[in-house]
Amino acid sequence: MKKLVLVLAAAALFAACNDAKKEDAKPGETAATAEPAKAAPALPFTATYSSSFEMGNRAYEAMIEQGSWKDWQDNKMTNMKSWVADTIIAFLSDNSMIRGVDSIQARWGRSRANYTAMSDSVEAVMSVYSTDKKENWVLVWAKETSTDTKGKSDTSHVMETWRINKDGKADMLLQYDRANRKK
Repeated sequence: MKKLVLVLAAAALFAACNDAKKEDAKPGETAATAEPAKAAPALPFTATYSSSFEMGNRAYEAMIEQGSWKDWQDNKMTNMKSWVADTIIAFLSDNSMIRGVDSIQARWGRSRANYTAMSDSVEAVMSVYSTDKKENWVLVWAKETSTDTKGKSDTSHVMETWRINKDGKADMLLQYDRANRKK
């Protein structure tokens, strides 16, 4: 009888362990195909801002795609005040810095007026949350094809990093694009 209880207890423990592994598996994975958890590798540099990130609020991705990309493409810069903080600071890819939503809205409006056609595509977007800094960020990789008022077409690849404040508005932009365009 004791052996039977011991065998049943071992079987129950084994089954419980197998169920836990199934819960940790990604959709479509089985315990046999799931990758084992990997420890973070030792890095040659210590991150000066943070190396403690997790996936962030997906709604911020939609906000940035709509505001920074779709509204730019459709020439609707007037929507900016709904998603950009009054105190925004933007470091743009041309090495300029702009402070304040009114200034960036005016600057982007003047810039957009130089183009007759604009086609944007977002290649990747990801919202992340710095657990140690308690800050939300949205990272965007995109491609932009534009036609200026003289009919010249150009394509550039752009990377933007947006910080989202506690009120859910963008309050910082770090923007980069390919440095040398072919003439």
